[in-house]
This record gives sequence, structure tokens and C-alpha cells, in this order.
Amino acid sequence: MSEQASERRGLHAQRELWRDGRWLRWVLAVTFVRLCGTMMPFALLLAGETALGSFSAGAWMTSAYSAGAALAAPFRGRDMDRRRLPEAMRVPLLLLATLCVAVSLACAARAPLPVLLGLSLLLGVIPAGVAGGYRALLPSLLPPRMLEPAFSIDAVLTEVAWIGGPPLVGLLALVHSSLTLGLITVCALVAVLANRRLPSREPPPASDAPVRGLSLGPFLKGLPPLVFVGAIVTGVSWGAVDTALPARLVQLGSRAELWGALAALVSVTSAIGGLLYTSLAKPASAGEALGRALLFLALWSGFLMPLWFSQGLASTAVWLGAAGFFLAPLVGLITFLLQQTLPATRQAEGFAVYGSCWSLGIGAGSALTAVLLEHSSARMALLLSGAVPLAAVLVGVLLVRPLLRSAASSLPPLKSVPAPEPQGDAGAGSP
Repeated sequence: MSEQASERRGLHAQRELWRDGRWLRWVLAVTFVRLCGTMMPFALLLAGETALGSFSAGAWMTSAYSAGAALAAPFRGRDMDRRRLPEAMRVPLLLLATLCVAVSLACAARAPLPVLLGLSLLLGVIPAGVAGGYRALLPSLLPPRMLEPAFSIDAVLTEVAWIGGPPLVGLLALVHSSLTLGLITVCALVAVLANRRLPSREPPPASDAPVRGLSLGPFLKGLPPLVFVGAIVTGVSWGAVDTALPARLVQLGSRAELWGALAALVSVTSAIGGLLYTSLAKPASAGEALGRALLFLALWSGFLMPLWFSQGLASTAVWLGAAGFFLAPLVGLITFLLQQTLPATRQAEGFAVYGSCWSLGIGAGSALTAVLLEHSSARMALLLSGAVPLAAVLVGVLLVRPLLRSAASSLPPLKSVPAPEPQGDAGAGSP
């Protein structure tokens, strides 16, 4: 197939998606939930700094939140695979809203750090698995031929949430840090209402339902382990950037709240990169997709490394923006690869494990930053944000290439969206 035909196919798939009412309702619901997730780390960082006067305290709260999500997500995902969706998400979202109010009150009362860490941990535990539940809904909403473009666009939609979330936190924090937690409360409640418009996915029959206990066996063969490791590594990188940049901005003579605008810049460039990749990339085999993912991870980390040398806001913005171009294509590739290998009855659990790996990485990156802020500098944390994933890419290329080939051979070529039947002039733009 020619590059021009491949581009037309990608554009047609996007247009078809955005004409589907079920897809639009899904996007509305998942966007409000993702806004909660994109606002929470920055909100906790600023809340901890306001309550206890230390960015290190805020970084520890972010780490506790991510650790809670990482520990609970596999179990919560397994539970959602056994239940009707999206109804199973209602109680976690309502409890999330309640906990945000509790954390806001505790910060206003200047509660000690252990109390704030416990509440932050619960903020991660309670809604864990919800994001996996939304991704598990997609195969029941869309035909199989639309899943590849849907997961690619989904990576872009994630970046859209990052475009809006952190800047909102920064703007509201200029008034008072508690307002950001109040906005997360509102988003969680709106998501509960939006879920009522989504078609339901019935739980599998008892004979097909996954067992109640956690069993990771199906996720430890073939491609899933590589996807999970990639999520952890990328999460470490992002966790370090997310918690180190506010402190670094203060060192540069700026304001910590400006990190919201810089995070939005990263998300804008990431969304552009994701849209370009979705429109222009040719269908790939599993091995080719893995190679592309490693390349994008290397480029992401390579553009983060110069943050060590940046001495001003402009240069920091340039390097962050350049790195962002490769984030959404990376996420889109690995989530689609994961979906292709997951059993139909364990989709929510598999994506919850994926989210758990992300949270584990972010928690590790945030904890590393907290230690470095106390004993070294924010610059060192930013250097490691690029060095860790770059080292992982080198290990993957040099030491585990046979594993990559073995994992790739277990998956058939990635499915592409078939060309529609031409119908008069409507088919003029189709291959």
C-alpha cells in the first residue's frame, strides 16, 4: 500500500470514529476521569508545600498517591472484569470526591505528614482500576476494525487531559491550593453523571469470569511484560519531571505554578505527535511496533537530558516541548499492543496492571525526587528523568533482543482498518 493510501485510510478511520455517538459519549466520560488523574499529582505537591512548607513533603504525598494506585489497580481491575461496566465505577468515583474534601480539610488544619500520606495513599487506592475499566469498555462499543485507531486517538485524548489539568491546578493555586482539590471533586461527580449515558458491558458468564484471586500468569508471557516494563520506566521519568520541575522553576527565579503551563506544552506537542503518527504511520508487525516504541522512548529521554543544562524558562520549555512529540505515539503503540494480547475476559485487569505499572514508576520517580530535593538538587532529578529511560532502551537493544524477537513472534501482524466500500463521491477520499 502506498504512503498516500495509508494516510487516507488513517484519516478515514478518524472521521468514522468521531461520527460514532458511542465513541463521543465514552470520550466525554473518560475525559473528566482523566482530568482528576492529571490534576492530582500537581495538586498534592502544592497542597503539601502549602501545608508543611516543603516541596519534599508534597513530593512524598505524590509518591504515596502513586504507590496506592500501583498496589490496588490489579485487584480493582480484576473486580471490574467480573462486574457490569460502567456501573462498577460509580462508588469509587464518589469516594474519590469525598477523599478530596478530606485531604483539603487536613491540609487547611496543617495535619502532620503521616496523616497526609495516609490520605494520599487512599486517594490512589480508591479509584484504582477505573481507567482500566474505561479501556475495557472500548471493544464492546466499537467494531474490531476501529480499535487500532481508537487506541491511537485515546493516547492523544490522554494528552488533551494533560493540556487542561496541570494549568488549571496552577491557576487555581494562585488563589488557594485547596481549590484544586475542589475542582477534582467536581470532575469526579460529573464523571458519575456522564457514565449514565454509556452503554453497559455485561459481566462475563460465571463459567468465563476470571477467578477472584490475583493471577498474573497470562500477563507474564510474550509482549505484556515488555509493555509493563516500558510503562514503569516511562513513569519513573515522568514522576521525576513532574515533581522536580516546580522546585527547579523556583530556583530559576520563577514560580512553581508555571509548571502547569509547561506540562500543558508537553501535552500539546505530544498530542500533535500522536495525531501525526496516527495519520501517517504504516501498519506494523509486532516486532516493528516494538522497535518504534523503543525509538520513541529513546527520543523522549534524549530530549529530557538537556534539562540538566537549562538555565532559563525558555530553554526549559524548548526541551520539554521537543520531548513531548514522542510521548503519545509511544503510549498509543504500547497500549494497542497490550490490548491485542489480553484475553477478552481480562481486559480491565490487564489495563489496570498497565496503569499500576505507570503508577509504580511515577511513585518511584516522585520518591527519588523527594530524596534528591533533601540531599542533592532538582537538577539531579531532572538529569535522571532522561537517564533512566535511556539506559532502559540501551539494555533492551543490547541485552534482550532475543526476548524481543520471541515476544514479537507470539503476536500476529497488527490489524489495520480496512478500506470502506466506495459509495459514489463519498469514496473519493478513500483508498
